[in-house]
Amino acid sequence: MSKVNYADIQKTWEAEVREDRLQDLQDLRLAELGEYLSSIRLRLTETPAEDELQADLLTREILNAEYMLKDLLRLRREKIVKAAEESRRPLGVMTISEERFYDRLVRGFEGHGDFVEEALKGQSVSTTTGEEGGDQIIPEDTGDDVDYVLVRFLKAVETQFVGMDEETYGPFEPEEIARIPVDNAEIWLRDGTVTRIAPQKNGTRGKR
Repeated sequence: MSKVNYADIQKTWEAEVREDRLQDLQDLRLAELGEYLSSIRLRLTETPAEDELQADLLTREILNAEYMLKDLLRLRREKIVKAAEESRRPLGVMTISEERFYDRLVRGFEGHGDFVEEALKGQSVSTTTGEEGGDQIIPEDTGDDVDYVLVRFLKAVETQFVGMDEETYGPFEPEEIARIPVDNAEIWLRDGTVTRIAPQKNGTRGKR
């Protein structure tokens, strides 16, 4: 059974609509909202064909919930883009995916700012001439950096696992704190195995 209901989606959406500030949204909470929507879809498939009233009610609930959830994420995206463009960090808690989106935007806006400055100085910017005379964009050097997040384990992880950085982590007991790669943390954030304490960027890691 889903831990949230229609009213929870509506309340979360209305808060995002009402407030200019980005509202707090944890990965686990977003996963729970999505699970509720999936549960209603399942109920619709299990509704007898002759029960048209129930089917109609569930269909309306699905359509409304889908709209609110989609609009919630759209509003949050717009707020994150605006914050990145203004070179400020949103005050609200972001999901892991939103944090990555924000970080990419910041780098993009900073890079474009450098482009503008160089263009105003009459300097060549971010391009090189190929053998046939065409301009080629120089790809950004992404390196091998891995993003990390500091988490507290709420459930035990009894076996070791290899992180995206090819390091070995675990096992972990409840209440243990560890810095692990974001890619490994995402699914646990969604299912409640861990809760996020603070993100750590590029190159800072710790197994415990």
